[in-house]
Amino acid sequence: MNKIIYTGPTGVKAALTTDSPSSHYGIPVLRIEGEGWENLPDYGPADILPSGLSGAALVVQVAGDFDAKTREAAQNFCAQWPEGPQM
Repeated sequence: MNKIIYTGPTGVKAALTTDSPSSHYGIPVLRIEGEGWENLPDYGPADILPSGLSGAALVVQVAGDFDAKTREAAQNFCAQWPEGPQM
């Protein structure tokens, strides 16, 4: 599963994906790709991104028009960090 959740003005993309060694039991991780984001790890919900946001905070902020499968993936992602932002 690979669901793009955000595309930035410079072409940077954020996706929830299970196509990562960091993903376990079908729970997605956050992958950010694009110029300047090469060779960075995939992120969990409590991990702090270079922007200063946690992975969960980014997912919650961009969650507006998610389809049902993307919303479910986002909920599963955020639920890994019960103290953090939730969908």
